[in-house]
Amino acid sequence: MSGVSLEDLLTRLEQLLVEMQELDEPVRTRVFELMDGFDLIHRTALSALGEALDRQTLERLRAADPATAWMFDAYRVGVDEQAEADAALESIRPYIQSHGGKVDVLDVRGGVVRLRLSGACSGCTASAVTLQDGIDEALRENLPGFVATEVEEDNAEPHPPPAPGPVILELPQYRG
Repeated sequence: MSGVSLEDLLTRLEQLLVEMQELDEPVRTRVFELMDGFDLIHRTALSALGEALDRQTLERLRAADPATAWMFDAYRVGVDEQAEADAALESIRPYIQSHGGKVDVLDVRGGVVRLRLSGACSGCTASAVTLQDGIDEALRENLPGFVATEVEEDNAEPHPPPAPGPVILELPQYRG
């Protein structure tokens, strides 16, 4: 990178982003539009590259150059987003299951997670609240690049949420 370290370059880019907040609104809007365009080109090209290359080649490229590794990480190249989204939901699954429901990750594209709610969650009057407050929060906190959810419900008849009852509590095993 012509004599500039990756760390120094990233630090300078962060400083420039902060400085851009000081620009007049029309100029700032145009600059961010330009940056978003470049970001989309990079994201599209790197996604295609990640899909075209095998895992071993991606890891070799990642290990060979810190800037390449940074770009792969920033754009999630070679990452199984569906598996990551599934893992991100582990924190909310016990709650959903305690209410007789189930959530499955169907697909992830561009940060949009497509889900299926089934069991007691399907058609449940509380499922929208569960989705908003629980599932989206779990994904926002645990899935890098999360943008939104799209929900596919099964065709169960709408029904009220289950009556309050005992909540199953799982305590981690003591490993003393």
